[in-house]
Amino acid sequence: MTQALLEAALCELAEHGYEKTTIAAVAARARTSKQAVYRRFRDKEAMIAGAVEQGLLRTNPAPPQRGSVAEDLRAYLAGTVGALQDTPLGNAIRALVPHRGKAEVGSVLAAAEESRRLLMRQIFVATPFEADMETRIDLLLGLVYFRLLIRGVRIEGGDIETAIYLVLGLVAPRDPVSGDGLPGM
Repeated sequence: MTQALLEAALCELAEHGYEKTTIAAVAARARTSKQAVYRRFRDKEAMIAGAVEQGLLRTNPAPPQRGSVAEDLRAYLAGTVGALQDTPLGNAIRALVPHRGKAEVGSVLAAAEESRRLLMRQIFVATPFEADMETRIDLLLGLVYFRLLIRGVRIEGGDIETAIYLVLGLVAPRDPVSGDGLPGM
C-alpha cells in the first residue's frame, strides 16, 4: 500500500502541482482512504517528499564503468534525462522547485543533487578532466535542470552528445574569430 501511495502522490504532484495535490486526491488515486495515508505519513509534505525520494531512488544512475569519461557521462546523462523527461518524476520535481524552502522537500532535493554530483565527481576524478570538475558538472547538470525543469524543453541524444563534447573540450569552436578575449571568441 505504501508503494501505491507514493506512486499516486508522484503522479498527482506531476499533474496538479504542489498546492493542488491533496491527501484526499492521493488516497482516491491509490484506491484507499485518507486514514491509510495518515498512518504512513504525518502530512502532505512528508508524503510528497517520500514520493519524490522514492522516484529518485528508482532512477539512480549506475556507477561509472571507468572505460571512457565521455561514455560514462553519456550513460549518466541519458539515464537522468530519461527519468526526468519520460516519467512523472520530472514534472513532480519541476512542481517542487518553488517549494525548496520547505524542510523535507528541500532535504530530498538537496540529497538528490548531492548524490548526482558525487557520481559525476567519480566520473571526472583521476582523469585529465578533473581540473575545474565542479564547473564541468554545473555545465552538464545545467543542461538538464535548466532545459528540462525550468524551460520544459525536451533534450535529445544529440544535445547530450554536444554538451559532453563541449565540456570535455573535444569540439573546436565553429567559427573562431581571432582577436582579443577568450580563445575561440
